[in-house]
Amino acid sequence: MEQVKVNGVKLEVARIAGAREVGLAPIMFLHEGLGSVAMWRDWPAQVCDATGRAGIVYSRRGYGASDAVPDVRGTGRLKPDYMHAEALHVLPELIARLGIETPVLVGHSDGGTIALLHAADHVVTACIVMARHVIVEDVSIRSIEAA
Repeated sequence: MEQVKVNGVKLEVARIAGAREVGLAPIMFLHEGLGSVAMWRDWPAQVCDATGRAGIVYSRRGYGASDAVPDVRGTGRLKPDYMHAEALHVLPELIARLGIETPVLVGHSDGGTIALLHAADHVVTACIVMARHVIVEDVSIRSIEAA
């Protein structure tokens, strides 16, 4: 595990080595709303082994061993546009700091939405998403506000 500083924030990063094929874009795994590097367990390593690609798993700010989130609303919660900020400001800088040109993005839930937002504005090799948020229902908003 390592810490990579992005825009003044330390992010927890785990690298998965062992690419069989030189030159293949690495896979970056983007976690869900309550996830972290640890929550992925060994699944990223299994995917990387099966595909012959290297991998990067990181915890967003406020998750895992990454820096905490500042108390922006008096509740310790993220700003409402946090997925856009992650996709358009944090992720591009992390990708650059890691020396990656065009990653394969694999995102689950919030991570899937972040992957889609990033891929809409940046070149990626592929964007694979699971349970992404493309429609926010009123019941979801009420549940999040109540949490």
